[in-house]
Amino acid sequence: MPTITETAIDTRKVPVAGLLVVATIWLAGMGVAAVALRPDAVVGFGPPARMINAVAGSDGDLLDAGRFYVTARTGPSTVRSLYAAGAWFVWPVIG
Repeated sequence: MPTITETAIDTRKVPVAGLLVVATIWLAGMGVAAVALRPDAVVGFGPPARMINAVAGSDGDLLDAGRFYVTARTGPSTVRSLYAAGAWFVWPVIG
């Protein structure tokens, strides 16, 4: 006979498929927000050498650059030029 401490449902299983769906929706939503909202600043993830040239060529201002990201103030076409330069993701900076 089961006791209170025993459960019929194994609570240790993580719903991996559900977590992947949520992560995919969030990543896609941030990408769409960067294009649709025209934020004041963005973070682009990808090869910095190519993305820095894209920021400079699109009337944007480079704020910071790391090994896999570039942060920039946006010009009229900065987000699209970052994607054209090979950015994996471009997210708006909120705050």
